[in-house]
Amino acid sequence: MVKPSILQGTWACVLCAGCSSRTAPANKLLAPDATGQPMLVQTLMNILNSKAETVLALLPPEQPKLETVIRAYFPHALKTERLQLQTVLNAHVGLSVSLHAGVRAAQAGKAQSLLMCLGDMPLVSTPLLNTLMETQHNHTTAATAPLRNGKAGNPVAWNASQFSKLLQIKGDQGGRAILRNLGADIRLIPANSDELVDFDTPERLEIYRQMTFSDG
Repeated sequence: MVKPSILQGTWACVLCAGCSSRTAPANKLLAPDATGQPMLVQTLMNILNSKAETVLALLPPEQPKLETVIRAYFPHALKTERLQLQTVLNAHVGLSVSLHAGVRAAQAGKAQSLLMCLGDMPLVSTPLLNTLMETQHNHTTAATAPLRNGKAGNPVAWNASQFSKLLQIKGDQGGRAILRNLGADIRLIPANSDELVDFDTPERLEIYRQMTFSDG
């Protein structure tokens, strides 16, 4: 893994606490690529190679294997506390619970911005992650997101000014409604659509099993 320069005050949060309902009973984040490496490892590797100051992985209580995998692959990042783990006890309630956990952790860490990433998007490259975070850092709009099919896609870099709004989201929802109401206060970054793929169905997991990655 390369040693990245750091963008102070920028956190990245990885949502890993979903129930993988479309691939159950298999947890999609444990799906292997062609070398046997779990998907979550590739996602985290891309993010840890980025300029995020702190990376927080939000985990479900009933899937201890996820934490076991992270501890096996990233002992140094955990030791230095650049990578932090948090169990979301009520993750079953919906996406908003994980979202709140990430925002509250970022607030406690006095983050100026928070990049919210999905664990099942392992193709989002480190250069794109850095572009999103640097753009958000330099322009301090409400949010910065990649342009996907003419709209804001994931991952999204949120300015701290939006944290209170994110904490008001309820149920199994993310920040989509907030993004729609931002108007001109959002920067959309052109991105390769091939990177913005989420692997959340058995068919897509089968495609993922044929892939290999360089170690960055």
